[in-house]
Amino acid sequence: MTDGTMAITEEDYKEPLELLHVGEKLYVIVNDPDLDISDERDAAEITIQSESGELETVKIEETLSHSGVFTGSMDLKAREKPEPGNFDPAEMKIECFFGDKLSIGYIDDAAGTLEGNATLRAEVPVAIGTDGLVSAFSKIFGNQQLAVQTQFHIAESYFELFKNNLALERKDESQKALRAGRRMLKEIMVDYPDPKYLPRIAYLSGQFSQELKDWNEAANSYALIVRQYPNHTLAADAQYKLAQCYEEAEDFDRALEEYVTLAATHPKSPLIPKTMIRINEYFYKRENYKIAAKVAEKFMDRFSDHEAAPKMGFRWGQCHYKDEAYAKAAEVFDLFVKKFPDDSLSAQSIFWSGESWRMANNVSQAFRRYNRCRWDFPESEAAQFARGRLALPEMLRQFEAEANSVDNDN
Repeated sequence: MTDGTMAITEEDYKEPLELLHVGEKLYVIVNDPDLDISDERDAAEITIQSESGELETVKIEETLSHSGVFTGSMDLKAREKPEPGNFDPAEMKIECFFGDKLSIGYIDDAAGTLEGNATLRAEVPVAIGTDGLVSAFSKIFGNQQLAVQTQFHIAESYFELFKNNLALERKDESQKALRAGRRMLKEIMVDYPDPKYLPRIAYLSGQFSQELKDWNEAANSYALIVRQYPNHTLAADAQYKLAQCYEEAEDFDRALEEYVTLAATHPKSPLIPKTMIRINEYFYKRENYKIAAKVAEKFMDRFSDHEAAPKMGFRWGQCHYKDEAYAKAAEVFDLFVKKFPDDSLSAQSIFWSGESWRMANNVSQAFRRYNRCRWDFPESEAAQFARGRLALPEMLRQFEAEANSVDNDN
């Protein structure tokens, strides 16, 4: 003889639940080995009643034969005045309303008490407002569009909660938000099976998977949008995120293909600058400096006022330098200093202009850049390197030549 236990829980039947939401599910677990009376999956009987008038007797099934653990889940259907005694085991719905309170009871007929039985009871309030699934909203008030938009906003809020908790390493909280957000999206698909909602559902699903670093699952979600809904407002974003997923999965060739597709199919998208940066990075890492330089040059032509322009302008010069096109590299680094004189990369640009001119065998131009670097940015690391370069034999000879030139002029 074993005393039974009963609890109202989260979806995992482990964590206790403190608040129910209309439109979501009620999860009940009973643990009572005394009810394991056959080789089949046995049943436990519970009662569910609410302050608003609901009263039902419900049978929940044993999880496995001889487990002695019984679980059941029921949808919470919005109804201001529930009709008691109308429970349908095929639909598994319990009627309640916002601000209600549910009471679940279980009678343990073989308890270790003087009477030989015990009544177990648990109560949980039902939330007021729209914290839960608001499909109930449309059923009550008949406004489907408002209901769907509200559900999407709540799903997006769950995503932000999930992402923030994940960043703060709050594992339990992030998992709760993840489950709630995904459950919300599933409910939208079930309650409103209209194809026009699929792109937004797929996009949010992709975001959840992407944060979990499930690149394949995320890519599948984004691919659904770009392949089946290429003209949707989310298509450009989905295309960019699809490329991101392949890049994170280290499938760089497919990533490049998707980035190039975005540039070709959405040339006016605000994501084009980011896309060009990723394409440049692809070729730069593979030491294809000619192509990388062309991408950087095109970026500077189109987006010279973009926040990433200084870094891309510097990268443009790097590409030419690594491609051993030293004179071109020097010109690009000089152009950088003119356009971004106050940028943190200016000192490095002057130094690398000097390096480029030196490698192009133009000692006089290199000498001037090294000197300017140490004069304009004396405390910088680049200035330290410039001083070192000025000690090279050819630079010392250039110094003497320029000094003699000054003397001759006098």
